[in-house]
Amino acid sequence: MTERSVEQSAIAIVPPLNHDTIVLERTYEAKPARVFEAFASPEARMRWGVPSAHVELEYDQADFRIGGMDVSRCGPRGNLVYRVETRYRDIVPQRRIISTEIVSEGGITLCFALITVELLEAGSGTRIILTDQVGAFGGRSMIDGHRAGHAGALDNLAAELRR
Repeated sequence: MTERSVEQSAIAIVPPLNHDTIVLERTYEAKPARVFEAFASPEARMRWGVPSAHVELEYDQADFRIGGMDVSRCGPRGNLVYRVETRYRDIVPQRRIISTEIVSEGGITLCFALITVELLEAGSGTRIILTDQVGAFGGRSMIDGHRAGHAGALDNLAAELRR
C-alpha cells in the first residue's frame, strides 16, 4: 500500500464533523442567586437537568468550581449509555457559568461542546441565555440531542425554582 492510499484510507474512516451554535433563552420568576444555586447543586441538576421523564441522569463525580469536573451518565431510563465529562472553565456566582463538555459512548467520543450560561437580572426575575457551541461526529443527531436536551432541561428548571 502506498503512503497516499494509507492516508486516503484513514480519511475515509474519519466520521464527518457537524457543528452548530445553539442559543436558548428563558426568563424565570426567581432571583439570580436562586437560579445559580440550581445550577451549582448536583442534586438539583439531577431533578431538572433531564429533558423528559424517559431520560435518567446520575453523577459519578461533581466538582462545581473553576477547574472542577463533573462526570455523569445519562440515557434512556435504565440504560445510561452516555458518559458526560463537564469541566468548569469560568464561574461568576449569579452571573455566568462557562464549561466544556465531552460526550462519549463505550469509549468513543461523540461530541465536544463549549457551553456558556449567562444569568441576567430581569425585573424581579432572571433571564438566562444558554449558548452551546457543539461539534459532533457522525451526524446531526448529537446536535439535535443537545438542542432538545437543553430546551427540555431549561423548561424543567422553572418547576425546580418553584420548589
